[in-house]
Amino acid sequence: MLKDRAQKATALALSISKRWLPQLEVEIEASHRIEKSKFLLTDIDVLVIAPSPIGGHVRMIFDCKSGAKESAIGRAFWLRGVMTKASATHGFVVLNQKVAIEHDHRISASDLNVSLLHETEFENLAQCMGGTTRGVQSAAANIDTWDEFCAIKSKYSNLREYVEFSRSGFWMIKDAGEQCRKTVAKLRAVGMEMDPAKIEHMTLFGDALCLFILSLSELANRLFLVLLRPASHEEFSSSLLALLYGGYENLDVAQKIRRLTLGGAPEDSVPIFPETRKFEQLVREILQAPQQALPASLLARELSFAFLSGAGLTELLGQITSESPYASKFVLMAAEYLQKAAKLPPEFSAYYSDMSMNLSAISSKMQKNH
Repeated sequence: MLKDRAQKATALALSISKRWLPQLEVEIEASHRIEKSKFLLTDIDVLVIAPSPIGGHVRMIFDCKSGAKESAIGRAFWLRGVMTKASATHGFVVLNQKVAIEHDHRISASDLNVSLLHETEFENLAQCMGGTTRGVQSAAANIDTWDEFCAIKSKYSNLREYVEFSRSGFWMIKDAGEQCRKTVAKLRAVGMEMDPAKIEHMTLFGDALCLFILSLSELANRLFLVLLRPASHEEFSSSLLALLYGGYENLDVAQKIRRLTLGGAPEDSVPIFPETRKFEQLVREILQAPQQALPASLLARELSFAFLSGAGLTELLGQITSESPYASKFVLMAAEYLQKAAKLPPEFSAYYSDMSMNLSAISSKMQKNH
């Protein structure tokens, strides 16, 4: 059972109302481990990803404390350090009403890009930001569903490698290309253990789909700003692979290693990323509307949580599809790619593909009626 549930639920509602992608209980790891055992540094109550005005993403953190003996400014100093570690631009410390928050503490915290507020002030904050904490109809905004999702780690130890990556490793990676590659690799590593007949396994595929699209969102936005409109397929392909591998030098090394592994000649062209052509096609589609990829990531999250909770077609699914017409198409294509790249049974992508097509059809019908 998650701690500080009411405050986290409110943070979730605000995030969803703003179409930010939320992630609960993110575990912070050391940048470089020098011990065999893994020791976590701390955790983030709620991490959210919001769109940047010029493409890409910004990160924000909610620190939720329901105890009555917290130090407001002390939490602000602590959160500033966590923000630096997690590459977040702003933080919110949500405190019990009984905790005193002095005006000087608020202004001092704001100098650190941290906002101090009581839990009773949350709705006022939400309204000033153009959002709300009330009446949000969403599976991903349901704290009980997050309880179920977080419990998967202990229920399926054979999937621990992926779950730990999802809860921690993914969020510690600063490069979108590396996030993308490792999401595919981690899902592929547990592929033999994945069973589409199990609800939790289908949910984890949806979680991987969410993270995969999130990394593609950042990658596509960077590629768009570099190329705007690629002059040729060769220019697009080489630029994409270079970004995916963190630069041409890294790409060249990866290709040489792959040739050695396959026993190829130095001049041979070898595939180094699964289903490369399908991947390029997917990114090409996202480049048609790169700022709708983040809503697509949230759509994948909502679909996976709706499946886990049995919520069916939630209000949020319809809202995202209406607001971001490309989102359902991105989810459909990404689901089909990820299933093939991770060598999973087709049933994993079928649910997300079918739901995406249904949402797209419903949205088109509503637009015609209007």
